[in-house]
Amino acid sequence: MLALGRAATVGAFSAPALSLRLATKTKTKTKTNVHKQAQTDVRLLLRNLDKLAQNSMTLVRTPPAAVGRATREVTGQQQTVRRFHKSAGGNSRYSASTIMTSYHKELLLKDYGIVGFDLDGTLLRYNLHEMSALIYQVLKQFLVEQKGYDRDLLLQSLNLDFLQKGLFLDGPRGNVLKLSSEAQILRATHGTRLLSDTEIQAIYGRDRRWEITTAFYRDPLSTWNGDASTQMRSLLDYFDMPSALVFAQAVDLVDRGKKPSAGEEYQVWQDVQAGLMNIYSRENFANDQSLYFKSMRAEPERFVLRTDPSVMNWLGELRKSGKKLFLLTGSNVDFANLTATQALGKDWRKYFDFVVTYAKKPGFFTMQRPFMQVDVEKLAELPQEADNIKAGEVYSQGNWHQLHTAMAGMLQKKPSEAKALYFGDNIIQDVYTPVKHRDFDAVAIAEELLLEDGKYPYAAELDSQLWGPYFALDCTPTLWSSFISSYAQLCVPTVEQVAQTAPDKRIVCHNPYGFSPRLPKELETVQLKSCWRG
Repeated sequence: MLALGRAATVGAFSAPALSLRLATKTKTKTKTNVHKQAQTDVRLLLRNLDKLAQNSMTLVRTPPAAVGRATREVTGQQQTVRRFHKSAGGNSRYSASTIMTSYHKELLLKDYGIVGFDLDGTLLRYNLHEMSALIYQVLKQFLVEQKGYDRDLLLQSLNLDFLQKGLFLDGPRGNVLKLSSEAQILRATHGTRLLSDTEIQAIYGRDRRWEITTAFYRDPLSTWNGDASTQMRSLLDYFDMPSALVFAQAVDLVDRGKKPSAGEEYQVWQDVQAGLMNIYSRENFANDQSLYFKSMRAEPERFVLRTDPSVMNWLGELRKSGKKLFLLTGSNVDFANLTATQALGKDWRKYFDFVVTYAKKPGFFTMQRPFMQVDVEKLAELPQEADNIKAGEVYSQGNWHQLHTAMAGMLQKKPSEAKALYFGDNIIQDVYTPVKHRDFDAVAIAEELLLEDGKYPYAAELDSQLWGPYFALDCTPTLWSSFISSYAQLCVPTVEQVAQTAPDKRIVCHNPYGFSPRLPKELETVQLKSCWRG
């Protein structure tokens, strides 16, 4: 998850006065930019299971080819096929556990010597009803008490239908955006008001694009810090979701309180950003400066769900089978201990060979930060670097290269021979970055897959009628469904689903995109285009 007890990964900000910029309206006639793509009923491809199995075996026997992308004709259409890819050093870019044909993906856990897990939203889940309400209220209170916003903001109600993971904030314009798989703006609001197609094109042009979100689409890490982070925010997890509504309602207040002036920009995002940094900064867990942390410490059982015992049993089975397990979380050690104890039990550390806290993802995978020693009694990071990391210890910060080398040594293998798999819910931090920039494979966690069973208790928080489905809108896949298909081995609603499979058994996903146990209904008739770039 983004940040719980951790330093925010957003860029620097100033504290300017409230101002705004209104986009100039034009009279250009437009029509909805929804591309009706050729419809492919994936279920038709599943009728002959024998043929699927034969096709799978054929691909296994085929020698790895030095190619990152391949295409194959399916019912007259081009569809991306991820095959084995050899790097210059001769190591397989994708493990043999991924067998992707035009029909399905598969995952074989025994092919991995190293398995890692995110904590928040992965090994533990949250009561999204309680948590969303808490974050929403705390952020509003910060804006009023610390940034001088009108107290009318506190009177605004929590409109759950406005919430959705994966939205983007256009700070200078005061807009909230939902993007397609190719970064076109599918829907948008100004404040809380839904914009028409004509208004979207008047603001962003006939192609419905914003240069900063287009840059994110091409390379998400290019917008992580610096100037782009002061203008745009991608809401990557459930801890970010409520900030969209607070941002939008604050923009509404600014619009009501000040006469528009052409050429001015809103500063609401910088103030919301400061609020996020305040409530999630790790220093504020111990000093009670964060109302969010104070509430979590007082009633962890109210916000953190107990992890099903089958998951802990499965972790034990993975270790008994010879795998080395690690927990990698952005949470500081004190907050991680609070939530992990509530979800996994007091002895939660016993399930892992290594525990790394305050990991500062995605930088953990791309940078060479040193590992810092941790006082597990005081639950605090020490000012001493760890020269050599040892199994059974807890560390802070760090980097993947050093951790990978240590676990490979435990397996008595070279790092290039020790294949790693990582489970996480943040598509950029936990899936895209380790797969694109390092030698991982990844499994994406998306609770949105639970909406179809009709019994999911947090449907009000995740099933937005305003924004439409998370995976696709009007036959157009979203940016996130495309990223998941391109970079994740599988996408599952919870770790509990994978925990039903023994370490030596194959997990078969009967669709080409990796969504398991079934393809979301929004994608059944969509030709999902891969954004994989090799």
